Amino acid sequence: MNGNEHITISLATAAAVLAPWLWSIHPAWLIASLFGVFIGALAPDADANDSAIFHTRVPGGRGKRLVILPVFGYGIRYLIYYPISLPFILLCGERGMPRHRGVLHSLIGVVLMTALLGFYAWVIGAIVFAIPWDMGFTIFLLGFLGGAIGHLLEDSCTKSGVAWLFPLSDHRTRGKIVTGSGDQRPAIYAGAMCAAAFGLAAAGPAGLVPADLYPWTGVVAACILWLLFLITARIGR
Repeated sequence: MNGNEHITISLATAAAVLAPWLWSIHPAWLIASLFGVFIGALAPDADANDSAIFHTRVPGGRGKRLVILPVFGYGIRYLIYYPISLPFILLCGERGMPRHRGVLHSLIGVVLMTALLGFYAWVIGAIVFAIPWDMGFTIFLLGFLGGAIGHLLEDSCTKSGVAWLFPLSDHRTRGKIVTGSGDQRPAIYAGAMCAAAFGLAAAGPAGLVPADLYPWTGVVAACILWLLFLITARIGR
């Protein structure tokens, strides 16, 4: 999928998951989590030269610029992607060489990417600027990981697919969506997830869901919707 689709679907998914917490979560933490999802939704494509994360213009932003995107893009590429590729190259030879939808498009890859990003954040924040690590950093990283995993789910709906268990397995989970073809399914997925987010945000104050179950309804709804998305994308071998 393209950058705009990754951003909209991932943020919509995050909105559905966080909707039950909207009335209780600290606004700064909400912003940190959504910003993490925004960057994470584009981060796996740091392995492609034409990725949206290398450009200052927000995908679909009609002229708006976000300078932080290429900062993260080139930082992830040269300080994270290439370093974590080295053990894959040593273990797998040519299979581990940097390529699009390779290391960064695997579950192991996105976990390592998140861990190394957290390490850099700790070094720069705590050691260089003497800024103590707080919950905001942790929430950003969790959002980043969630956005990156969402990216893999979204690319699993496309014909090129994703090798989730690389390097343990080269099997790719594939769908029938062709990136850039004008297929309306990505837009429908984002719209359905947004509708769920609005519904869940309203359900709590209206007392439509038991209080002890309400915080987890976003996770359940997102999982159910993603199962439907994968089915409608006609996932297969």
